[in-house]
Amino acid sequence: MKKGKQKVIFLLPCLNEVESIESSINFINSIKFDTRFVYEICFVDGGSTDGTLEELRKFDVKILESSKGYGRQYQYAFSKLDCDYIITGDCDNSYPFDTAYKYFLNYIVDKDFEFISTNRFYDLHKGAMPKLRFIGNKILTFYFNLIFGLRLSDSQSGMWIFKKSCLNKFNLNDNDMAFSEEIKIEAFKKLRKNRVIELPISYFKRCGDSKLNFSHSYNNFFYLFIKKIKK
Repeated sequence: MKKGKQKVIFLLPCLNEVESIESSINFINSIKFDTRFVYEICFVDGGSTDGTLEELRKFDVKILESSKGYGRQYQYAFSKLDCDYIITGDCDNSYPFDTAYKYFLNYIVDKDFEFISTNRFYDLHKGAMPKLRFIGNKILTFYFNLIFGLRLSDSQSGMWIFKKSCLNKFNLNDNDMAFSEEIKIEAFKKLRKNRVIELPISYFKRCGDSKLNFSHSYNNFFYLFIKKIKK
């Protein structure tokens, strides 16, 4: 790392995403970066079988290999990364990495925030979220807020921008999709209120097939109660 530069890692979990790897990398590399930062793109693979790893090795990116599981992949990556800031999102072209970098990262650095979550419902593009998933997300968010006394608009968003150091304050355990709501619970409950915020984003139709299914919504719902009991 260059002296005086702060390091940002774009962290993307992946599982059978060979169709969108190149476009995801090109999108991030096309962003005009502030001279205060250096950046790296890191993919954490959960056992892809479609050639995702072979495709990734064609590019100048960091590759981590984990066991399958959204939360497991993130927790493994967090233990391996050396950086100042992390920007997360899926590698299916659904999240606005340019907005996260150009605006939200500066929000954290200049206003001394620690954690930003994002609200996909602010600008939900056509086809980005099927109707049943939209309803499911709204129900999950309602109970998320009710159980934990919070006021988020999107408890399931997969884009977070945060200081890596704040992870030391979190107790993260879930290995699957409920990890997304768990990290928000930890952030909004354990960090100072003037250091965490939810901000609006655009959310686009994904490239390729979604890995989500009804069981994920079911598990995420019941995990809210498990997390509440554990706390």
